[in-house]
Amino acid sequence: MLKAILLKTEYLTNPLGIDIVRPEFAWNLVGDSKKQTAYEIIATHTKEELDKASYVWSSGKVSSASMTHVPYGADVRSRERIYWKVRVWDEHDVAGEWSETAFFEMGLLERQDWKAEWICGDYEPKPGERYPVDEFSKTFQIPAFVKARMYITACGIYETSLNGMKVGDMVLTPGVTSYEKRIQYQVYDITKQLQSGVNRWDISLGDGWFRGKQGVFGATNVFGTQTCALGQIEITGTDGTTTYIGTDGSFRWSNDGPVRFNDMKDGETIVAALSPSYKGQARVTEWETLLCCSNNVPVKEKETFKPTVLLTPDGSTVLDFGQVIAGYPQFSIQGKQGHTVVLTMGEMLDSEGNFTLSNVVQEYDYAPDYCDDSRFQTIIYSCGSEARETWKPKFCIQGFRYVKLDNWPEPVQADHFTAIAVYSDMEQTGQFSCSSPYLEKLVNNTLWSMKGNFLDVPTDCPTRERAAWTGDAQLFFHAGRYFMDFTAFFRKWMQDVFDDQAADGKVYNIVPRVAPHGEGFDYVEGSSGWIDAGILIPYRYWKTYGDLKQLANWYEPMTKLADFMINRMGDTSDPDLDQKLEPSEHRQYIVTTGFHFGEWNEPDREELVSGLPKYEEATAYLAYSLNCLSQISDALGKQKDASKYLKVSERAKAAYQYYFVKNGTISTNKMAKLVRPLALDLLDQDMRKNVEHELISLVREREHHVGTGFLSTPFILRALSDAGYVDDAYQMLEKEDYPSWIYQIKQGATTIWENWNGEASRNHYSNGAVCDWIFNTVCGINLAGENQFLISPQPGGSLTEAYLTYQSIYGKVSCSWRKESAHYVYWIEIPAGCQAEINIQGVEPQVVEAGKHCFKPSVQAL
Repeated sequence: MLKAILLKTEYLTNPLGIDIVRPEFAWNLVGDSKKQTAYEIIATHTKEELDKASYVWSSGKVSSASMTHVPYGADVRSRERIYWKVRVWDEHDVAGEWSETAFFEMGLLERQDWKAEWICGDYEPKPGERYPVDEFSKTFQIPAFVKARMYITACGIYETSLNGMKVGDMVLTPGVTSYEKRIQYQVYDITKQLQSGVNRWDISLGDGWFRGKQGVFGATNVFGTQTCALGQIEITGTDGTTTYIGTDGSFRWSNDGPVRFNDMKDGETIVAALSPSYKGQARVTEWETLLCCSNNVPVKEKETFKPTVLLTPDGSTVLDFGQVIAGYPQFSIQGKQGHTVVLTMGEMLDSEGNFTLSNVVQEYDYAPDYCDDSRFQTIIYSCGSEARETWKPKFCIQGFRYVKLDNWPEPVQADHFTAIAVYSDMEQTGQFSCSSPYLEKLVNNTLWSMKGNFLDVPTDCPTRERAAWTGDAQLFFHAGRYFMDFTAFFRKWMQDVFDDQAADGKVYNIVPRVAPHGEGFDYVEGSSGWIDAGILIPYRYWKTYGDLKQLANWYEPMTKLADFMINRMGDTSDPDLDQKLEPSEHRQYIVTTGFHFGEWNEPDREELVSGLPKYEEATAYLAYSLNCLSQISDALGKQKDASKYLKVSERAKAAYQYYFVKNGTISTNKMAKLVRPLALDLLDQDMRKNVEHELISLVREREHHVGTGFLSTPFILRALSDAGYVDDAYQMLEKEDYPSWIYQIKQGATTIWENWNGEASRNHYSNGAVCDWIFNTVCGINLAGENQFLISPQPGGSLTEAYLTYQSIYGKVSCSWRKESAHYVYWIEIPAGCQAEINIQGVEPQVVEAGKHCFKPSVQAL
């Protein structure tokens, strides 16, 4: 028999506050049987009704092997809570026991559900000035009640409390969106925090992403100048009536509390002796936008670290927490009232062992006038009394491993300090181990760079830029899906991407924006390899999770993006075009206009951006992305579109071959120029063999050092192994001197670096995309469709064993192998309800059902 476990609604476990009006269910299976042949779901308004057959909805017995994307079959309404459970039938038509009960609760589905008003501080912001945190408060009285909910959001960052206790465990709420398009609100069950009688509701409001510094140049007021909050408490009385307490002009206000300055990048200034007076009144304001549930995992405080106390050569006291994170430090301090200390957060020590910000605070000749790095990642704290005090930030986040302490009033003790990692609360889905400590560390470092950058949106780094670059995200997607469950996370962020889509169909390089559109740097927008995220992430999302509903939701903006990309082909406005590209019938399918970053951060190139435009890179991505969109169109039943995009893709591919493949091959000393056409399937069979030969020759000439940059590094090992050069791929993976992944580790890296020498950000996840090859080739776990896996491990290198377990959307799958004498032994486990194709050297190809399997090839040369 089989039993359903790990029940989820819209990729979330018991979500409180969603606004997807046709929610879908999913589950995994456990049991002795092999496959699911049918399911039945029942749904009610209370747990008790599930046992009384008083259903809101029942699916009845449905013949299906699907355990994902199963739709709820009834209409939903605002605030409605639905409890549900499921049972399944196995291949013998035997029904298993009912699952445990799950639930989902709807948010406010209509704008008229909101009774509250937007409120702000009673002041007019002045250009160039920064302001303390706004503090709002209201006291109210209620009779006996049975249930209470809070719905709240802000333009800025809010923290809210009831009766002196923080509401919920989320932080940095409400997160970041393109605020003029949509703002996500949170829903809290406050039944246990309210009391019959008098209650007090407090809201603290900081600048956050809304008007704090953003991006590499620190633009402020990107979305607005006046922060504001919107909140509503709904209380269900014992008599069934509802009482509403909403933000409005009756809230008291002041900005004379302890947080005198707050900024996401620059930190906080705290005068602990102060407390809000609430002498003023909140001002009612307006903010026109779409209010929505996040339908996403929340941002939370996660792992904590204790430091080692260092006295550096220059005499400074520095805390070393041993791990680069994104988060903030909590500290305990005792000093005289008014004594002021400074904590500065950074990622590294310099060559002499002193604290430095040189890798993240850099001068740019082209920086705009407003760029100001006079303060960066600092907490300035003035003691409020002579008693011991504890503080942790609420309105900022830093990227750091080290904290430099200045003017500390007492002997520094490690147990007075804690570093708190903060990121979106995604479930870790992959567990990897092997015989190489270096490769284990590489995987762990990549995981920590993912944790350090996946905070409501996927940023490039948590220090200098903090920007959700589309290119980084699309290149890392395949690796990231093994590490953590980011189904809800990427659903939310792709909505952000398309919310900010330009009128001409262009997707911006960074979303949400970190500077106002049109201020000096718009010419870099639309870079190939970056904007392709608008097609490639939906494509990979579909291939990984099988979500056709979400694919359909994204389809229209994808087609607008495709039209923008197609319109850049064949542009002849460059008067020197004939000298750059000889005229031919193929040139109309070459992307000849636009700015393109190209192969960013190649290890053998000093400059970051060179000659524009980059015809080869741009045309390669055009052909590849349109091919993917053709497949999407076909899956959605849009055959006319599928034919259209495939036709353009094939003609761009032919043009690519005409201009960039000479005499059947590509002769170059740039590794990326060989990897890209192999990875993006731009070559015919003979060309592929020739280019593979060129690639392996160059790799061996470079003694297996990494030679690719941003766009091609994720594909280099796969290009080698697909060509039959698995041993060479292992040699590159395990290379220990510069430039290589292991070189960083030998230099003490605890995360992935932005570039190969560590002179920039020390927490940049994109080059960790190599882990995709570790997972799908070293350990051989690949998704192959609904309830299907392909298991094809390829041992090699110095490894004597490797192990991966992956909690996929269809269940937990694992593959491990060990070198034993003259053979490898493989252990594979397939989750209930699934099957897998086995492709192991020395083993006859076969399909296996759910369960544990062991393979010992009879002949296998080592």
